[in-house]
Amino acid sequence: MTPLDLSTLPRPAARDRLDVRDLTTGARTDGEVVGDQRAELGERPLWDARTGTLVWVDIDGRAVHRWADADPDRDGVLSCPSPVGLAWPAASGGLLLATADGLGVHDGTRLGPLTRPDGMPADYRFNDGACDGAGRLWITTMPRAGVAGDGVVHRVVADPDPDAGAGRGAGGGALRVDTPVTGVGLGNGLAWSPDGGTLYLTDTAAGVVFRMPYDVGTGEVGTPEPFLALADGGPQPDGTTVDADGGLWVALYGGGHVLRFAADGTPLGAYAVPTPNVTCAGFGAPGSGDLFVTTASTGGSGTGGDALPGPETTEQRLGGAVLRFAVDVDGSPVRAFQDVAVR
Repeated sequence: MTPLDLSTLPRPAARDRLDVRDLTTGARTDGEVVGDQRAELGERPLWDARTGTLVWVDIDGRAVHRWADADPDRDGVLSCPSPVGLAWPAASGGLLLATADGLGVHDGTRLGPLTRPDGMPADYRFNDGACDGAGRLWITTMPRAGVAGDGVVHRVVADPDPDAGAGRGAGGGALRVDTPVTGVGLGNGLAWSPDGGTLYLTDTAAGVVFRMPYDVGTGEVGTPEPFLALADGGPQPDGTTVDADGGLWVALYGGGHVLRFAADGTPLGAYAVPTPNVTCAGFGAPGSGDLFVTTASTGGSGTGGDALPGPETTEQRLGGAVLRFAVDVDGSPVRAFQDVAVR
């Protein structure tokens, strides 16, 4: 099937783009900083129900954080050999890691063989991703330099015949990768509606969150349409997650907020974060009422190391922190990557 080229779609006109200031009026400000971890580039918090841990990554810090019972003082850190865009539960146990070197499962002791898609530029890395209702991983790519580029979305499944080698990347892992979407300036925010029939995909460079029909049975997408478009020159949409009621939560990079929208696009509220570079939101254990928010460094102690000398602003001190809000909705269940191949 011919890949969907997102760059060929018409972009929303200026009159159809929303001003972040209108969406953040009356935002909640009662989020609390949890833990003393400060990521260089925090991303994609999610609840791993199998192990009772909150998992999130520090992309540029090359680390996967695993908070047992969502307790930051019980952090089991996995160090990675290269920037890591995503850590996702795998059905076989462990976590599927999307490192810049390739995709592979970490069993808690070691990182297994890596698969890097054929044709993926050497100066590109994986960014955000998620699994659909059938356990397929969809994951975006972008330049390592952190700028917009000619990114794609890869679809990853376990290779049912790994000895044949079809579809395997240079790392030799038993994964099969294809590319259903191209022309993504800076891909983020992959998430599905609770029924699995709608896929959301963010192009941060375009300032647009797209939604498109999705067939869980085949893993194919339909024609995208803009769900949310933000005004040029201001904060832009980053990571997303979907709650059990179908609401879409959108992090505003450069905007210091998380927004919530109903499935029909109606704004449902905003949550203020005391540092601007907000990257993603994700839910804790079902029934906990916890929404966790990751952020990225703005300098100072947010660089992921010890505090630098000299004065720092609150924004700098909290850059890279994880925050928690109390909410009245659970997240959609996290479906594990189905790496146990069915022959």
